[in-house]
Amino acid sequence: MGKYEEAFSRTGEVALARLEGPGGLLAVTETHLVYVDDTGVQRLELARIRRISRGEGGTLAVQGEGASLSIPLKAFPVEELKGFLEGLKPHVARARKATSAPQPAAAPQPAPQAPVWEEEAPPTPPRRASVELAPEPEAPAPPPEEASGAPPREASRRRNPLALPLKVLALLTLGYTVAFAALNPGADPWALAGVVLGGLGLALTEWSLATSSS
Repeated sequence: MGKYEEAFSRTGEVALARLEGPGGLLAVTETHLVYVDDTGVQRLELARIRRISRGEGGTLAVQGEGASLSIPLKAFPVEELKGFLEGLKPHVARARKATSAPQPAAAPQPAPQAPVWEEEAPPTPPRRASVELAPEPEAPAPPPEEASGAPPREASRRRNPLALPLKVLALLTLGYTVAFAALNPGADPWALAGVVLGGLGLALTEWSLATSSS
């Protein structure tokens, strides 16, 4: 028994297929691809193998999910190594099938939904919608004055002919009151206050009469 085969036997796994060369040993078990060389034993789970490609430095890289094996080409006869790695396909497929979760037998599988653009099912003709038209809004009733034919309020108001003279008189009264208070600072405060209040009241009255309509 060679040293590589002896190292593999210590793993306790059973080889389904093996390839021994001058630089190592490759074996396929139920769950792993095992590579034995002078550095030790390396394993790669079969179900995780995704790609085999040429690596760096004269190696073949067996790539898996999160791990990989780097096999030197000089460790095995090249043609035998290629044939061995080509024979991994059924073992990888079996391992993936074994590790996949089985579907419950009692649970029926849902039928796939047909895409919306599938032409097998004839399109449903659109239904004719019945639309109830809202009644047209009634025209707003005219104001009482317009309905009766009476002229507007503004037109009915007559302009006060004394508006301008009363406004001038109100301004003169206000000016006189202010001038009197300014020119008599030493007068009796009560008398001065009476004159100011009386002048302001008279000016406001005249202005109110000027702005009111008759």
